[in-house]
Amino acid sequence: MKTNTRLILSQPPEADTHPDLVLDRGKDGDGVRDWVWREKHRLLATYIDAARSAAKSPKFSHWIYIDPFCGAGRMQGRDESFTRPGGAMVAWRQSQISNASFDQVLIGDLDKSKVDACQARLAAAGCKVKAFQGKAEDTVNDMIRAVPPRSLCLVYIDPYNLSLLSYQMLKALASLPKVDFVVHFSTMDWLRNTANATNPAYPRLDEVSPGWRDRLSGVSNSSLPVALFNDWYANIEALDFQFAKAHPIFNNTQHEIYKLVFFARHPLPIKLWGDVAKEKNRSLFED
Repeated sequence: MKTNTRLILSQPPEADTHPDLVLDRGKDGDGVRDWVWREKHRLLATYIDAARSAAKSPKFSHWIYIDPFCGAGRMQGRDESFTRPGGAMVAWRQSQISNASFDQVLIGDLDKSKVDACQARLAAAGCKVKAFQGKAEDTVNDMIRAVPPRSLCLVYIDPYNLSLLSYQMLKALASLPKVDFVVHFSTMDWLRNTANATNPAYPRLDEVSPGWRDRLSGVSNSSLPVALFNDWYANIEALDFQFAKAHPIFNNTQHEIYKLVFFARHPLPIKLWGDVAKEKNRSLFED
């Protein structure tokens, strides 16, 4: 397959403009795993490049990037001596290279030191960035108010764990008239949580797919993981979205750990994502 030379990730990582600021080092603090840039960031960048012409259509006043879980804007890979750009920085630099720069980037994070670091790094790269510190389900409302009329928005949702993938947060963002979503869905977290899902004292999944207990009463425990995932899909579809085929992401032992889920209201972005996220491997939750 021919390499797309426009992709930011086909080039060596640029130097950190703020090496004194905090980095993302993964859940365990021992470094971010390589599938983050090999899969998640590669697909994000490829989609931005593929959507460059559509995003600059005169139908839209602005192209806006929204990232409620932005992190520090820079990450330390496991067993690497250098650092790499985070998701928001990859998105911004890719939009520049594709000659379709985002008109504004809206970022948020619960950790003030991280959102400040991400803002500083983006600003140093020439980005018009606005930062919001706090819980994503709160900050997205401020982000929505910051979006100009007639804007096309690309929302990138990459939470630290599945319980932060709040349906109410997605529902709020879905109020934007022209919006496409790239969502990181932790299937490993999903499977771990479904082991205790039927216990009412363990409500972590209730925020992800509200009402699932009533809708899935009677479903066997062995069928629950797939049933819950499909229930989450149905909740999002009820917000008037179409899904592209979910893209599974595997760890080094070929176990599915994440899934990148794309949804939009228009068939063109669905087609674009389908073209850039083709996957030969079978998903854990294959239709």
